Amino acid sequence: MTFTALRIARGQGLSPGEIEALVREVVGLAVQARNEVISHIDGHVAARALGEMDAFTIEFTNYEQFRGDQRWVRNLASRIISSASVDKRELDATQDEKAADAIGHAVNVKYAMAEVAATDAGYNPESRNLLRQRYIQANETILQRLEPECQVTFTDNDAYRYTRTWQCAAANNETATATETLDKLTGQWINPPVNVEDLKLAAAVNSSWKVAKTILPTLKQP
Repeated sequence: MTFTALRIARGQGLSPGEIEALVREVVGLAVQARNEVISHIDGHVAARALGEMDAFTIEFTNYEQFRGDQRWVRNLASRIISSASVDKRELDATQDEKAADAIGHAVNVKYAMAEVAATDAGYNPESRNLLRQRYIQANETILQRLEPECQVTFTDNDAYRYTRTWQCAAANNETATATETLDKLTGQWINPPVNVEDLKLAAAVNSSWKVAKTILPTLKQP
């Protein structure tokens, strides 16, 4: 997905082989997104976003076959962009962080497909740039809003050792824990100091926050 976004951002086309690889990648992303969030979402808040993601993914598996049909490509691009735009608004509006995380997965899959379809549909540079800005804005919202929260959950400080345990919790309620231990007598770390930023990434392994953190630098490249 990041490879494709970079190619499109630079105005480069995709060969049939690259499109085929992209289709496989998008299908994989959609399956992964659904598997990762299905056990976390509350009620039906994110059901529309995930349902439409599934539907577009099925259509996108035929992308190379129908790529030369401008009417089909334009129709697909328009519908995906409309759906992603609604996702972006719901991402801003929903109060449920687990639902927002699910929408975050869906919006990333859709915008990846939308950029390819919009290019092949002949959208002008201004339209594609606006689409890219919406893609960036959605991921900036994810990055700012769904950052894992970290805290010290245990501290033990005696004459011999200093121990501290950190726990980070992602928006989907998955957590990661790490402990640092200093031997006071030798001044050596038995367990090295915890890198909280790395622990956030570990907690967010199935969260759209990690997707946003990974893809944003690529999306912002000139």
